[in-house]
Amino acid sequence: MKNILFLVGSLRRDSLNMRLARVAAQNLPEGYQATFFDLKDVPMYNDDLRGEHSPEGVQRLREALRSTDGVFWTAPEYNFALPGIVKNALDWASRPLLPRHSFVGLPMNAAVATISATNGIRSLNDLKRIWSSCGGFTVTTFDFVLQLAPSKLVEESGFETLEPVSLDKLRLAIGHFVRAVEGDVGAVVTANWVAFVESQP
Repeated sequence: MKNILFLVGSLRRDSLNMRLARVAAQNLPEGYQATFFDLKDVPMYNDDLRGEHSPEGVQRLREALRSTDGVFWTAPEYNFALPGIVKNALDWASRPLLPRHSFVGLPMNAAVATISATNGIRSLNDLKRIWSSCGGFTVTTFDFVLQLAPSKLVEESGFETLEPVSLDKLRLAIGHFVRAVEGDVGAVVTANWVAFVESQP
């Protein structure tokens, strides 16, 4: 059984992006299970609290990343960029940077739910760029932004899901992500990271 860690870049309990993450988790293929980590337990980044002095919530986030097969983010777009809580989590998760932080080589895909009819892609692009730049593997083949999200989330047989066209797009994004996990694509990124670390004087 492969484990997928879901991270939601909104602190509201029933935010659009939490609801989108729940739908995505319900649509993982057979042989996959979903785990959720609540980013509200991660305090603001402070470099004085590094290493063994890292807060408990930070340590649990790093352990969750190290023990998963891949990460699926959902996050809104705030002021034409990714939310601060997402950047904060990435700052903590990527420390200490060397010799190998908690998401080196880890496959990731992301989706954005927004009330807007036009925005969302900038948050998704920010997230994927930072993840990749810090040594994770980002699925880049397909981007999924659920615009006008309140009208796309529907109830069916007592469960919340997406209307058919949006659900097909979400499943496509999940499929690309699963292929990355199954193909162990992060192994090359990890090998390159290790080679770089070993090359340092």
